[in-house]
Amino acid sequence: MEIVNHEVIHKAFGKGTIIEQDNAILTVRFSCGEKRFQYPEAFRTFLRLSEDALNMAVQEEINQFDRTKLDAMTAQSPMSQAITKQKAVKRSRDERPNIAFKCNYCDGGASDKSVGFNGVCSDAIIYNNIEVEHRTWCCSEDCSCPRYLNGEITRKELDKMCEDGGLVCYESQMLRDWKAMAGFVQNGDRKGQPMHLNQVQPNSLCILTTRDPNSTEDERYIFAAFLVDDTYGGDDLTEGFVTTRSEFRLQLSPEEAHKMLFWNYHANGKQPETAAWNSGLHRYMTDEQAAQILRDIAALKQDTRDTDLAQRFFEKFCTLTRIDTNTLRMPQGALKQENSNTTKVVSLR
Repeated sequence: MEIVNHEVIHKAFGKGTIIEQDNAILTVRFSCGEKRFQYPEAFRTFLRLSEDALNMAVQEEINQFDRTKLDAMTAQSPMSQAITKQKAVKRSRDERPNIAFKCNYCDGGASDKSVGFNGVCSDAIIYNNIEVEHRTWCCSEDCSCPRYLNGEITRKELDKMCEDGGLVCYESQMLRDWKAMAGFVQNGDRKGQPMHLNQVQPNSLCILTTRDPNSTEDERYIFAAFLVDDTYGGDDLTEGFVTTRSEFRLQLSPEEAHKMLFWNYHANGKQPETAAWNSGLHRYMTDEQAAQILRDIAALKQDTRDTDLAQRFFEKFCTLTRIDTNTLRMPQGALKQENSNTTKVVSLR
């Protein structure tokens, strides 16, 4: 399908024009520069054409693309089918764990019921993320917030970018779309390359974490969780993501969230007693750790409007992962191990 010179809209880069179409690769010119996308995959989530008729035609190409792949799989020889089945058996539930994301603090849409992450940050947090903490994406030339801070666009224009279904940053849409993105490498030799998510599958748990300005890593807390029902690993041009349309999704109030310290549940392999995220935007977690988190969220949600959902969410996950709720251990994360070591030292004295 020929779509050169047509206008497209990208969730992060805004409006652009397709300037080149080479087989399965599109080149689009945005105000921030030229970007390349895989066709038709990019139109699943990241791009859409301004003209509705063309957009519908592209979606039909995607459907045809999927049908062709399915037909090819169905037509495999008995030997090929046996090999495929054998590989599927090896990729067991335990080998494709749950995921936690490291999110910059965002107070967009914050209230006494929500930490935020549903709109553009306040002026104070924009300044903090750029000028004080120098957050990588917040300072990027592809992000609109530095343009606002420098007076190039108005606050109204910045807010409208998010309200129109666009994306100012990943954090600004997390609890609007219930979607977490793997991101792009921001530094080093691989700068600009998309990051992949190769170990997540439907019915895995996704945990969203952040920490307040001027806080330390051991104060990182969980502000939302959802059961994944759609996941994309990513490719050479497009980053991976996880998302959900399921009823099993919960956000925590600020008071609840600050009680759910991430490092109570997770520990690093080499230094299990140290709360340090270091590099990367995501971490993988075991089923047991995920179940412990859901159990504690359910306890926090007692006597709230989410009481029933939180309990059903916990029980649903334990059923999926064959975890016995009666024998589920207490968390053994970095903070728990640190406290345990301190207790031992005190007792020796």
